[in-house]
Amino acid sequence: MNEHQGYEDRLPLYAAGQLEAHERAEMEQHLQACAECRADLELWRAVGTQVMISSSQVSAPPDLAERALRRLHAPSPLHRALLQAASLLRAQAYLVRREMWPASALLMGIGTLVTYLSGKIEFIYFIAPLVAAASLASIYGPEHDPASELTLATPTSPWKVLLARLTLVHAYNLCLALAASLFLLLLIPPDLLGKLILGWLGPMTFLSALALLLSLWIGTGNSIAIAYGLWLVQFPRYEMVLNPSTSAALTPILDAYRQFWGSPLLLIGLGILVLVIALWAVGRSAPRKICAQI
Repeated sequence: MNEHQGYEDRLPLYAAGQLEAHERAEMEQHLQACAECRADLELWRAVGTQVMISSSQVSAPPDLAERALRRLHAPSPLHRALLQAASLLRAQAYLVRREMWPASALLMGIGTLVTYLSGKIEFIYFIAPLVAAASLASIYGPEHDPASELTLATPTSPWKVLLARLTLVHAYNLCLALAASLFLLLLIPPDLLGKLILGWLGPMTFLSALALLLSLWIGTGNSIAIAYGLWLVQFPRYEMVLNPSTSAALTPILDAYRQFWGSPLLLIGLGILVLVIALWAVGRSAPRKICAQI
């Protein structure tokens, strides 16, 4: 790059007053001898003047800085959604029946103690789904929520209320069952812990989801009775009380039924499906209930 090109490149800075003192003196000395640069300088000065005139005609909103700061400090959509979810969970924790928390812990503790004293791991498979089913069947509806009418009248969708409650209660039951399983490592080798957890997780998920769905339609007491009946019917040995022909006919059916309750992945999938149906049912029926109240 020759010397003249260097002066041309610095002309915009000179026109804007951005050169150092010694650079400005060199530029002025060059301008005295270079007509081409003097013409370019006039062009740059005209452009600068026009920019200043245009800028003076545009005024920024008085609250521009405040709005920019609010946007910079505003939480992201994901952060805002997490805050709203945490707020909803905290609010619904106060509306779940208080006696449910110690009652579930007491029943699970008794079941764990019986399992430990008897040395029969199968008992934890038996008790965990029953505790969870009774808990979820008691989390929603006028009989469990004295402020149910206010709940339906709030902007929060009923299905979100139900989702928050079942999240709290099911997570609580999971923690109780996991604590019981860890305690029972005193009886079983550590490498069987995963099998132990799957053994109660599948039935717990499906039975509690079924009890919740039924409670929305036929009430808590009836739903618990049906869920418990479906769970308990697999345990008796019917061949000991039935005649051989009847026992032979029922055995394949009972074996298939027991195999169904012994398929944890299938039960977890069905449990999730039933929970989705329950949420959909609550969301669909809530507008009709509000209209009826009005």
